[in-house]
Amino acid sequence: MDPRKLTDEELVRLLLATRDEELRADLWVEFWRRFHLPVIVLTVRRRIYRRTRWAEPALVEDLAQETFIKICKLNFEVLRNFEFRHENALRAWLKVMAAHVVEDYFRKHKIVPEPIDPDMAGKTDFRDEVERQRQIEKIENCLQQLANKPNFPRDHKAFWLYYRDGLTAQSISQIPDLGFNGVKGVESALLRMIKFLRQCLGLDLKKS
Repeated sequence: MDPRKLTDEELVRLLLATRDEELRADLWVEFWRRFHLPVIVLTVRRRIYRRTRWAEPALVEDLAQETFIKICKLNFEVLRNFEFRHENALRAWLKVMAAHVVEDYFRKHKIVPEPIDPDMAGKTDFRDEVERQRQIEKIENCLQQLANKPNFPRDHKAFWLYYRDGLTAQSISQIPDLGFNGVKGVESALLRMIKFLRQCLGLDLKKS
């Protein structure tokens, strides 16, 4: 049996039902591959970034792990009671769960983001954010000039996952939907795009 060929529902049902320890281990590996980085980690990272404009990797991993602990709690009760109403139901539900974990963390630590409004226009942080958005727009305009190149959708997504969302090349290479053949494939794609952007913008890009 190849766990990668199972639907989300088939994967979960078999994972919860099987008594074959070797099969269960394989199913957990597939569950982790399918949902940990592409769904839970990305959701946690983006939620944190929206709040603080910086997603500390250690905090992202801690909250992602906490999300998985909630899934495993009480002998996987939440999974046993989950209703697969449509093809992407589990992914959507995991995103909501991960988002709630992040929100609970910020409430517990009383971290409240400052609202952005017109009265902040004179503040340094507001000006910095406006300038940052302008730079992102310039970079995106340059990237779109490569839209007719092979693998552009994949490379474009990898670029923003690396520079905006803070994922490592190793993490990006493990996202199955992108289809990279290892870390070197990601690094090669990033280098090509960086070289082009330097020509387009006269800009040295640094990962933030």
